[in-house]
Amino acid sequence: MALKDKLQLLPADPGVYLMRDETGEVVYVGKASSLKKRVSSYFSPSKQDVKTAVLMKAVVDIDFIITASEIEALILENNIIKKYKPRFNVRLKDDKRYPYIAVTFSEPYPRVIFTRRIKNSEDRYFGPYTDAQAARSLVSLVNRTFKLKTCTRTIPLKNNERPCLNYQMKRCHGQCLGIISREEYLTIVRGAVKFLEGDVEPVLADLRALMKRYASEMEYEKAARVRDVVEDILQLSQCQNMDLPSISDLDFIGVRMERGEGLVLLFEFRKGIMLGKKIRVFDNTRYETAAELLRRFIIEHYETLEPPSTIISSDRINDAHLLEGYLALKSHAKVKITLPRTGEEHAVIRLVMRNLDVIAAERAHPLSNAGLTESLAGGLAELQEVLHLPSLPDIIECFDISNIQGKHAVASMVQFRGGMPEKSNYRRYRIRGYTGANDPGMIHEVIARRLQHCLNEGENLPDLIVVDGGIAQLTKATEAAEALGVHVPIVSLAKRFEEIYISPGMPPLRLPESSIGLTVFKQIRDEAHRFAITYHRTLREKSAVRSRLDEVPGVGAAKRKALFCRFKSIDAVRQATIEELKETPGFGDETAKAVYDFFHNSGHGGG
Repeated sequence: MALKDKLQLLPADPGVYLMRDETGEVVYVGKASSLKKRVSSYFSPSKQDVKTAVLMKAVVDIDFIITASEIEALILENNIIKKYKPRFNVRLKDDKRYPYIAVTFSEPYPRVIFTRRIKNSEDRYFGPYTDAQAARSLVSLVNRTFKLKTCTRTIPLKNNERPCLNYQMKRCHGQCLGIISREEYLTIVRGAVKFLEGDVEPVLADLRALMKRYASEMEYEKAARVRDVVEDILQLSQCQNMDLPSISDLDFIGVRMERGEGLVLLFEFRKGIMLGKKIRVFDNTRYETAAELLRRFIIEHYETLEPPSTIISSDRINDAHLLEGYLALKSHAKVKITLPRTGEEHAVIRLVMRNLDVIAAERAHPLSNAGLTESLAGGLAELQEVLHLPSLPDIIECFDISNIQGKHAVASMVQFRGGMPEKSNYRRYRIRGYTGANDPGMIHEVIARRLQHCLNEGENLPDLIVVDGGIAQLTKATEAAEALGVHVPIVSLAKRFEEIYISPGMPPLRLPESSIGLTVFKQIRDEAHRFAITYHRTLREKSAVRSRLDEVPGVGAAKRKALFCRFKSIDAVRQATIEELKETPGFGDETAKAVYDFFHNSGHGGG
């Protein structure tokens, strides 16, 4: 049947229409209160905008599904778009630069973790968040407050297997030892979920009821643990940053269109307290309006979340009444979508838009763009293939040791995300367990400390660990991970021939000089070496200043520290004049002269 003949048969009922191209692929999905009226409008040249003109050149067939109401059509439209991902519809972009907080309900004993990937439909995800550090801090805070499981051990423990340090440090409820049951633990996890949703009062009510039950059953130790959680939540709820009591339960949503992308930013307020910022990125928005983008966001965002009583948007939404009906069905309560009305609401929307300006600028700047360049993407894909990794190594951490015959032994850890350095996550370590030169042993210590920290704080483990060295370093690093029950791919990179050791029992791998993957590895290894050397030199210079100045009469620890802070090296102190020495905090004429005379008049002037 010809397309124009099909139009005559369209009903006036509400429903969803599917437009197909010559291959039969669904290229656009829309909803309508009247299918006949809406679809016919696409064939009126006088009413065609740019998007419609481009779309209709591709369309050769149209299907439709009748629904009982326009709200049903709205829901069905959303589901069909998810199924077919039509190229002319706005699509939610899987943007891995923004993190989520996940509650791993796919595990028997769920954890709260930081992640950049949505992996499992059973898990509950919060976000995405615009500030990765804030999201990490929130994960750590929730785990500390609710004393949740952060280790990856299987429960129950094996015979003679000891609990991890978290239990000894009273950071968990001891579920691995059976101190509380799985059902009791899940009650606490559900409280953590409500807390992440911003609903604190029901959490407190549930925990107090659990505490009373324990007390009535004379399980006073369990009751005390729950009491501590209640007190932590009460203290936390009084320490929020942004508190606007008159705003109550509101969501503020702003939108910005930029280079074919649509950015939507959400500020959440619950009981007058701002819970944080969440960002969504849509692509295929070149021909879309801000109103359409806001409509798609509201449908996507509140599909699994409880909406507040009022949603305030930066732009007017044509189908606001329809969306209000959709949200009311979900929440069983009235929901209002409106533009800002009061001065306070206008101020928050302005703040949302300023934040969007900053986010758009960051995405436009190539150095701050966390997305992979084509060459880096190829390099990481090559490493995934040659190292037989289960996924693309997005997060790589590299460790290096720096010492001179065991003196001032330090280690560095640098983190790369998407092949680019993530300097805010660099770490330095002073080696504690070794006084002599023992690079493999030091690698064992620092890998164990890093992985234990990730487990304790609920941080995501890296996709790949690289250690500087050969088979001995790899063996010790692997032993450290296995002792903690952590399964992370670990390799070592030996400098002499740039050999990659994958397993203690396998010969090393040599990649060609032209390999992009090898270039990525060398860049990460060299950065770890630079970072370690810088730290080692700093400690060495501090030690040199202290050891030489120990002999100066009247110069104690505080004055030695002040000298180092001002002059940085022993050579600079030696070359300083009395007047320059007097400018050091805590120094007077007598002390400055004593230091000057020590280097110039008592035979200590040489190196």
